[in-house]
Amino acid sequence: MPRRIVVVGGGASGTASALEARRNDRTAQITLINREKLPEYSRCGLPYVISRVIPKPENVIIHEEPALRQMMRIDLRLHTEATDIDMKNKIVKTKDLDTGEEGSFPFDSLILALGAKPGTAPVPGLEGKKNVFKLRTMHDAEEISKFASPGKTAGILGASLIGMELAEALAYLKVKVIIIHRSPETLSTLLDPDLSSLIRVEAEKEGIKFALSTTIQDIGGNSKVDWVKTSTGETFHVDFMIVATGTPPETELAVKIGAKTGKNDGILVDDHMCIGVEGVYAAGDCVEYPDMMSGQPSLIQLGTIAVHMGRVAGANAAGGEVTLPPLLGTTTSRLFGLEIGTVGYSTRDMNRKGMKPPIYGKTTTLTKPEYFPTGKPITAKLLVNGDTHKIMGAQIVGAEDVAQRANVIALAMMQGLTVEELTKLETCYAPPVAPIWDPIILAAEGAARRLKAGK
Repeated sequence: MPRRIVVVGGGASGTASALEARRNDRTAQITLINREKLPEYSRCGLPYVISRVIPKPENVIIHEEPALRQMMRIDLRLHTEATDIDMKNKIVKTKDLDTGEEGSFPFDSLILALGAKPGTAPVPGLEGKKNVFKLRTMHDAEEISKFASPGKTAGILGASLIGMELAEALAYLKVKVIIIHRSPETLSTLLDPDLSSLIRVEAEKEGIKFALSTTIQDIGGNSKVDWVKTSTGETFHVDFMIVATGTPPETELAVKIGAKTGKNDGILVDDHMCIGVEGVYAAGDCVEYPDMMSGQPSLIQLGTIAVHMGRVAGANAAGGEVTLPPLLGTTTSRLFGLEIGTVGYSTRDMNRKGMKPPIYGKTTTLTKPEYFPTGKPITAKLLVNGDTHKIMGAQIVGAEDVAQRANVIALAMMQGLTVEELTKLETCYAPPVAPIWDPIILAAEGAARRLKAGK
């Protein structure tokens, strides 16, 4: 009989796993259960759907239904929710969200790509108001778009990456934006304060207002929020609110069948993406997986990682022997005219892991030689383990050419290079393209000098 593979979750990791399973087993019966009405689409593209930089919502669909159903021969079940898993008989039970009809899908291998859910607002009375939104799905983006008209005021709770991307999208639409964030600086989960402040300054030039080191203490309004008051005593009138306080992993179905969760509440898996139950795998935003910097499980919710996890899970569900290396969390974005590239830990991450404070090297220079007219400012910062001299993380912020520099650092970290070895990297140079001394080399040299001096 053909192998029966059931995938629960139709996002990046779920779809990647179904496609990889098909590549590895041409005869398998593959079922992809997706509770959304659309097949896989780019969640990372949703802020740009709201701003209309991406003109049509359907433009962010990654895999069209005909390609999945006909070309890849996947039994795609849209707007269908997995309600239970019978491990004794190896059956996934489902409910059609249009008709209410119940179904059951037997499996030999099961992949749980359960994703994550928007974080809740730690403010009594804020949830459930008709002008309070979160951004996770296409439907969320459509609802926010209905409110995002010029002259209105939006409050955003959380200066996370998605919070900042939303702020930029709304500012593009001439919406006034107030961001309320409990940390002293924006993007506090991604960048050190000296790098994130570069982004905040540019955002403020675009009219974004920040209320930092504070939380919402009180709200006004009945069916909707009219104003919010912060713990520092400021009151802001708003037309609508967006909660951007993280995305906790979805794990309920996995835990019911014996999966263990980690410190960040994600599903723990081995390097084959198996949850510890034979024939059952997990992938994507619901998973905690060891990082390369400490070897400890981390929750790194990135589309790239979701696809990598999905491919490994799909290959192994189809009988393969594929493993996933430890994660680096290589990230990029563009906000208010500045590109961001990060890899590995920030200083805050190292502190929270109980590690010694890093030795760092930092430089601010230009992307072209000083004499060439089109060079733009770029800042690079490397964090280094003072004992091993290994690179623990990097942060780069600049107007151009950031992402590929972060990729170079990721390769250096994957290969276990010391910062001294990185200083010897031969980089390219031409006046209209790149400077003689690349910013990452200058930052590495700064860290190497500090190590030599014992600082």
